[in-house]
Amino acid sequence: MTYNDALNFLDSLNIFGIKPGLERINLLMEKLNFPQNNYKTIHVTGTNGKGSVCAMLAEILKIDGRKVGLFTSPHLESYCERIRINGKNISENDFAAMIEIVKNCKVQATQFEVLTAAAFEYFSLQKVDIAVIEVGLGGLYDSTNVIIPEVSIITNVALEHENILGDLKNIALNKAGIIKKNIPAVTGATGEPLEIIREIAKKNNSALYEVTEPANFKINLLGEYQKFNAAVAIQAAKVLSIDEKIIRAGLEKVQWAGRFEIVNGVIIDGAHNPHGAAALRQSFDKIFPRGKRIWIFGALADKNFDKMIEILFRADDFVIVTPPNSERAATVKILCENLTAHGIKNIGIEKLPDAVKLLKETAGEIKIIAGSLYLIGAVRTFL
Repeated sequence: MTYNDALNFLDSLNIFGIKPGLERINLLMEKLNFPQNNYKTIHVTGTNGKGSVCAMLAEILKIDGRKVGLFTSPHLESYCERIRINGKNISENDFAAMIEIVKNCKVQATQFEVLTAAAFEYFSLQKVDIAVIEVGLGGLYDSTNVIIPEVSIITNVALEHENILGDLKNIALNKAGIIKKNIPAVTGATGEPLEIIREIAKKNNSALYEVTEPANFKINLLGEYQKFNAAVAIQAAKVLSIDEKIIRAGLEKVQWAGRFEIVNGVIIDGAHNPHGAAALRQSFDKIFPRGKRIWIFGALADKNFDKMIEILFRADDFVIVTPPNSERAATVKILCENLTAHGIKNIGIEKLPDAVKLLKETAGEIKIIAGSLYLIGAVRTFL
């Protein structure tokens, strides 16, 4: 199987959509002889910040001398970004080989289940010491929830994927589903979700470490919200008994694309829900309190983009609307209508290269691209 063959196979699995449940992944693990049990793991879920926390912990563990696997999603530019060891993406040849191994198990699985199994198998074959695993959706019924981690992490809990996960209470219950018996847990959640997480931790006899303040360590990532993500990562590292000097060194070196990242003078951020939009707005208001702002904005149809628009934009902003690279993208027409309803000047452009060209040509002190990881992944290539 070539890399393109692997991509075509993964694309063919889109017809199965999202199917929460552990039956298929458990069958895959059995056929692969339970590769996820051959190394230690850290499990991370949350509405926002989970990818950043994963990246921080992976860097800290690498500096601590471990061989570290990292499984995250979605990717920005290449599927190979999802599976890394010590900061290096899996090669296209190895990626194709892992997908072929999973395909040959002949289990009718979803795309994410195949990717999860491929990552677990690769980490086993490469004999990693520990792997940092990011949940795909929710937690309890996510395909990554077949591991027994050293620590379970819930970064925060807010409304997301309500059509699948339900209301805030059910979302919190779903995310708390990664907490295992007698395994410590770390969370930055607040309010009702925190109460639910406390209850689940107590039932599982799991020590719960609650993070309430942002970190004051130096972090090699921009964005005010990263200080709180760092605080969660620091607490998890301390649970793992990692020395503070190592933690500081990891945070000073960590890299994570697409989160308040500046590329050729343009800020790109993966804020893709109201909670993420609020975090991005807070960072902008602190770092850039004044100045004309020009945006490229696109969102997925299943996100609360109306609330995102309400949170993100100032009255004098100008927004170029273009669709993310996803079948789930909201149409340019509906996003423009929502922006107009909120009194925000906008223009719709269907093709991303044309949108980027207009962004570069439009006068403005601050240029931003946000609204979807699928959007910023595609746009990094053009920038």
